[in-house]
Order: sequence, then structure tokens, then C-alpha cells
Amino acid sequence: MTAADKRVIIALVEMLPKGEGLCCPLFFIMVVLFVEDLKKELLALANEVANNLGYSIYDLGLSRRGKKRLVKVTIDKLDRYISISDCESFSAEFDRALDSADLVPFSYDLVVESPGLERALRDLDDYFRFTGEKAKIILKEPVEGISVVIGKIVSCQGEVVTVESSENGKEIAFHFSNVKRANLKL
Repeated sequence: MTAADKRVIIALVEMLPKGEGLCCPLFFIMVVLFVEDLKKELLALANEVANNLGYSIYDLGLSRRGKKRLVKVTIDKLDRYISISDCESFSAEFDRALDSADLVPFSYDLVVESPGLERALRDLDDYFRFTGEKAKIILKEPVEGISVVIGKIVSCQGEVVTVESSENGKEIAFHFSNVKRANLKL
């Protein structure tokens, strides 16, 4: 899909009354493909900028807030937490790269943020990285009658995570595939 094609799709979407047009399957598919293609291009550019500055991309998304469109990028750094100045630095460089690449065929606000102190734990690497930290883990299937575990991550061996419960000090081990949702806890 060329840049001109993308601009035509955006113009058509903006001309439609709210909620109309997406009921046409072909039009809906074109919009979905456009968004997925744009996200891939943005992610590649964001990764390039992040790598040059010593960061990694935790997440990238496109959304709307009222009439405003947002390009939202969450950056991370393995050896420490992300600061406001890190976000400002990445934002300035990524904004320049976006302007130069001319990838986004509509007006947008760029939002750059950190994963936060109570960030989601999304993969096994996060459990290794945050061993010793307090977390809240919601399990798909209860282990020893427990479906919500709050406590310190003790270890991550293979795909088995062990957490020491804050409630009773008991260690609870579960397979990573049994995790429904998890995040660090202050």
C-alpha cells in the first residue's frame, strides 16, 4: 500500500459520518490492513531510534482521544527505570524521524511514556529481570486453591515461576502458561 493509498483511505474515513463505512467488509479490511501496515512501519522506525539511544520499545499503539489521533510509544531500558528526560529525549528524536520518513498520513500527537512502576509482566524475561520484586499475578487456573498471588518473585526456573506470598510467606510455584495477567506491585 503506497503513501497515496493511505492518504485516500484516511480522507474517506474522515468524510464518513461516525460509525458508517466500517460495516462494508472490503472497506473494513482495507482500514485494518492499513493500520497494521502503518504499525509495522512505525515499530521498525521506533526500534531504530530506540536502539540508537540505548532504549527498547516496550509497546507501540495507534489510538484516538476524542478527535485527536495518538501515536503512543512506551520505551524501556534493561538496566534502570525510564525517566522523564528519557521520554523527552526519545520523543524529540522519534518526532524528527517521523517527520523525515513521512509515514503517518494524518495529523497526530506523539505520546512517549515509560511502562510505569507497576508495569505489566508480559514474558518470562520480565520474571527473570524482576526477581526479588513484588508482583500481583492472576492465574488462569488456581494453584493450591489460589487464583491471585501477591508477593515477591523468588525464582523463574525454565517456565516455572515461584512467588513468596505476602499474605502467609508460603511459596507458590506455577507454570508461566497459567498466568492470565501480572504486574509489578508497589
